[in-house]
Parts: sequence; C-alpha cells; structure tokens
Amino acid sequence: MAPAVRVGIRADLPRLVGRPGLRATLLELDGEPQYPGPVLGGTLLDTTRAIGRNAEISGQFVGRRVIDRVLSKTDFELFASFRPDGQNNTDPAWQRGVGGKSLLERTPHDQVHVWINGNMVTLMSPLDPIFWLHHCNIDRLWAEWNARGHTNTSSTLWRDFRLTPFDVFVRDLQSITQLGYTYSSLARTRLAETSELPPLLDRARARFELVEPRVASLGQEVSFPVDTPESPLPLVAAARFVEDGGPKVLAFVRGVEPPEDQQVTVNVFLNCPYLTAETPVSDPHYVGNFTFFGVHEHEAEGGHDMKLSFAFDLTDTVDRLRVLEPDLESRLNVQLMPVPLEGRDVPPQEIGIEGVEIVYI
Repeated sequence: MAPAVRVGIRADLPRLVGRPGLRATLLELDGEPQYPGPVLGGTLLDTTRAIGRNAEISGQFVGRRVIDRVLSKTDFELFASFRPDGQNNTDPAWQRGVGGKSLLERTPHDQVHVWINGNMVTLMSPLDPIFWLHHCNIDRLWAEWNARGHTNTSSTLWRDFRLTPFDVFVRDLQSITQLGYTYSSLARTRLAETSELPPLLDRARARFELVEPRVASLGQEVSFPVDTPESPLPLVAAARFVEDGGPKVLAFVRGVEPPEDQQVTVNVFLNCPYLTAETPVSDPHYVGNFTFFGVHEHEAEGGHDMKLSFAFDLTDTVDRLRVLEPDLESRLNVQLMPVPLEGRDVPPQEIGIEGVEIVYI
C-alpha cells in the first residue's frame, strides 16, 4: 500500500499549510471543477500547465458522484490503494513502490495531476503551488472518510513503515488533530482507528485470472474475458443485505505499461457488447477509470518496475447488470477503452497490459 502517496503529505502539513481549516477549492465535496483563481497569476502561476483560465476538469474525475463514491467505500484498500506487489517487509525502498491504485488515488488524485500537466505530471509536481492545495484536499477527503466512521488498515506493512526523509512511522500520522490541524468542512473529527479485519486479499474466497498480454490503442477496445466458473451474481445479490465486510467482486488490471504521452484516460467497462470510444461514463456497464502519473520519472531513477496495477470494485456494476441482464453468463469481460483527455491533441499511443484478475471476497 504505497505509503508515500497517501501519508507523506501529513508529515509536513502543519508547517507548510500553517493555518487550521484551510479549504482547497480544486476538489470540493460539491464537485467544483475549476482551479483556484489566486494561482492564475503572479508568483503562484506555473507556466508549464496545460490548462488555461477557464478550464474545467470533467466531473468524471472530481464530480459529486465520484467524491460520494470515494467516501462511501468501507474498506481502506478500496478507498485508497493496495500494497505494492511482492511487498513483504518495511524496507525504505518500498516507499517508491507502486501498489494497486484504488478509487481515491487513481481518480481524483492522479487525474488532477495529469489534467493540469506540466510540472504536475512529474515527480517535480511540488514546484507548482497548486500541488499543495491539491494534496491538502486529498488529505481532507481522507480525514472526511475517517470522520464518517471508516477505519484505516491494521497491516503492519503500512502502520510500521518509516517514511523518509521525515523519519516518522505511518502509525503516528493517522490523527490530524494530533498533528495540530483540522478542516472546517468535517462534520465531526475523531481519531482514526484501525480495522481488525485482515487485508482484503487475505480474505479472498476465489480468484480467477486471464494472463494474456495485450496492447491497447487510443479509441480501441481491448478486452479481458475472465471465466468465472462460480457465478458472482448470487454473491453480489447477497451483499445488499450484508453490512461492512460483506461479499465483494474485485478486478485488478495488472502489468500496465504507460504510454509515452500521459494525457490519456482509460475508461473501464464490464460486459458491454456495444462499447466504443463514445460510450458515456453514465452507461450501466461503466466501472471506473485510470490514468498515468509520474511513471516515466520513476523509471528514469532506475527504481522499481513501473508497470502499474489498478483495483476496481465491480460489486455495484455486477449487481446493476444482474437486474438489466438476468442471463448474464459466468464470464466477466473487463474492457479497457483508452481515450485522450478532453480537449487534448494526443498522437497515437500504445498501452501494454499483462492481464486481469477477478477476486471474490
């Protein structure tokens, strides 16, 4: 569970932000699509950005519906991310490891970075003043998630990870009030607790995969039909009547090789027989999206293998399709549709994908 992405900002927020109750306006809970006026000129202007004064990011990435989905996740890993593949210790080298990105990280976090572009799409993103508002707001969403009664993971690979260069453990950074700040938008502030449940993948009751490398191109569907001899449908139907920890159907898109031009969003659909590049995200087969942030800089440093992994909760989608298509077969076809960011002129790109895994929890 890549600690640097979600926790590092908390180690220095009191000094950098300096005043309680700061509200970033880039990703408000009401889905504000524009970035703050003060960063449009003067010393706060970063001329490397790919957006202008009247630019608005798509609600697909930061709209009210997306933020509501983020905050409604009950499992920490589906809210944030899974640990990097293969991580079995707390060696500092894992701080740059990339885990399976879940909803908060792969959508509002990554998509804003890529949409703004310029410095924000690189590991030098803190050079853009808007970085601090953006990360402060991601931190605020996490605080809101905790305030709604959701608990952080109890995994020692996360809690006992020592962040550099701050020389502090993740477990000591979970309470914003203990760190000396808060957000005025929180309904209530409470100490974030830890879940006693083991990590999600340790609770898997069945796993099915299709490891068959394929290449996705802009505007063209690439599909991974995963045979699931045990139908997920009764499982998902039962989830309607089960509280936190109930049955789930997950999909992991693994071994994703980023394109040269990162101004690409990959929309993910499930069992859509008519999928095209124009199929809207309002379609009942739509699952979610992902993009590519800072990947080439990681590769240049000669660090971890920068093939990416993205996690999706299919539960609601499968449940929805069960109502629309009662004869849905026991095959979950995960479909990827890469498209350029809206308004961007992106040359032909290729994205390699190693495979897809379906997991029943």
